[in-house]
Amino acid sequence: MKNAHPRQPARRRRRLSWPTWLLISLLLLGLGVVYKPRILDTQQWTREQAFGINRHLLRETLGAKIIENKYPKKISIVREPSTYEASVEYTIDHELQNAVETIFEQYGPDYGVFTALNPDTGEILALVNHRRQSVAAQNLALQATYPAASVFKIVTASAAMDLDKVTPKTVIPFNGKTTSLYRKNVLEHKNNQWTRRYTLTESFAKSVNTVFARLGIYTIGAEPLTGYGEAFGFNRELDADFKLAPSTLKIDPEDNWSIAEVASGYTRSTTLSPVHAAAIAATAINGGHLIRPSLVRQIIAKDGLAVYVQQNQQQPVISTQTANDLRALMQTTVSKGSAKSSFKKFFRGDMKDVEVGGKTGSLTGKNPAGRYDWFVGYAQKDGRKLAFAVMCINKEFWYVKSAYVARKAIEHFFGQP
Repeated sequence: MKNAHPRQPARRRRRLSWPTWLLISLLLLGLGVVYKPRILDTQQWTREQAFGINRHLLRETLGAKIIENKYPKKISIVREPSTYEASVEYTIDHELQNAVETIFEQYGPDYGVFTALNPDTGEILALVNHRRQSVAAQNLALQATYPAASVFKIVTASAAMDLDKVTPKTVIPFNGKTTSLYRKNVLEHKNNQWTRRYTLTESFAKSVNTVFARLGIYTIGAEPLTGYGEAFGFNRELDADFKLAPSTLKIDPEDNWSIAEVASGYTRSTTLSPVHAAAIAATAINGGHLIRPSLVRQIIAKDGLAVYVQQNQQQPVISTQTANDLRALMQTTVSKGSAKSSFKKFFRGDMKDVEVGGKTGSLTGKNPAGRYDWFVGYAQKDGRKLAFAVMCINKEFWYVKSAYVARKAIEHFFGQP
């Protein structure tokens, strides 16, 4: 029996020739009809969004080990619901680290700390800890129990210049010794035959306490000085990718003597960690930015995928002009000021073209007990930069000055090819 509806042969589709397509396209274009290819929406995912690993998680994962001066290369990072078995690439320059360790072992201060970082990226290049009588069980560079001393004059000078109250050439007369701080000389100043008249640059280089005390009270004021101190990183977290104790700053705005002590650095209540000190010094050569310290460059999972890569971050705290002026003040400290003896005959040979600036600080502290000696600063040559902080604590004898340790570290860093 035949099908009632026999299958019809398939019809062949006719394809339009290219002249016909061209004619149709021109016609549609003339009518204002434009066909666009479809665009699919996409989302740009950061590594943090994709894998959930951020600086906070690194602090929690590595913090305890770094405090114990341990730098594990293999770690497990737990980020629910995933656990990453990974390897860590740190930012430490092992040659610089070893060189400074050798310097401390040679001179043997009771306590010695050296911190260095890249002033543009915040990468930590060295975290050296030394104890004369035993191995440093804790990372001293991360603690903030140390009096900032005259290192805080960097903040005071920057605030006064940034507010356009003074310039490096401004003269502030004072009475008394450069190292003393007496109420009468600060609060009841009178010009007489013994009055000395230094420029701000000279007062900074020679660390004149009375000048900076008077700047704090009469030129800057308690509230602006506190504001600049906090902008420079005091009383807050620096968001490092390791556990770093916050530096502290306390000023009683109703008490002029409290302002005087803080502005000059002549107080134990203002504390500072060596890592933070190096970040403060970096502002002089990075355009006036406070950088975020970083110890981890990247984290690589077992499959070779980079699940975390360091992201640089900077916060402007002073203008570029103020940073340049600060840099000039710090250079004078090395060439003519309180660090001059440690850099005697330094600028020769390979070091001839190295620019060095810094600030000294000295005060007796209690945790640990001893005489604290600071030198924080920077060095640069041919685009290569280093910001650093050195702190030596001695109980009875001076074994080595912090500025001299810095000098040897700079010679090693810039003496390499």
